[in-house]
Amino acid sequence: MMSRSDLLWSGAVLALIVLSALSLLPVGLAPPLRTAPTSMPEPGPVDPAPWANWLEARIQPPTAAPIRQAAPVDELAGYTLVGLVEVDGRMLAMIAGNGGTRSLAVGGTLDGYEAMVIEADHIVLARDGNEITLRLDR
Repeated sequence: MMSRSDLLWSGAVLALIVLSALSLLPVGLAPPLRTAPTSMPEPGPVDPAPWANWLEARIQPPTAAPIRQAAPVDELAGYTLVGLVEVDGRMLAMIAGNGGTRSLAVGGTLDGYEAMVIEADHIVLARDGNEITLRLDR
């Protein structure tokens, strides 16, 4: 009769034989799982002082280019709209400046600016896509 330790040893040897035999069997394995590549965030500065500036530069949206350049305000700074009159159904703007006063109708020019619109309280002058409005001071 076998003792308990002999039974344990024989069971252990039998288990090793079975496991080694099983390892020789061809078993199809599933392909390894691939994880989606993750983008690594750009590292920030090491010094905490510029951290706020670094973060602010990445949060702010890019600025768009202006659609058109604004005309320099001082090009007609010497001129003032002093009055508006209607003559024969046409509006005329009375403009003072450059040593005198002159009248200007729609289509007329003042220092290269063409009068586009004359209303009851202002005149709109344009040159190269830039507009300047002279308002009547009341």
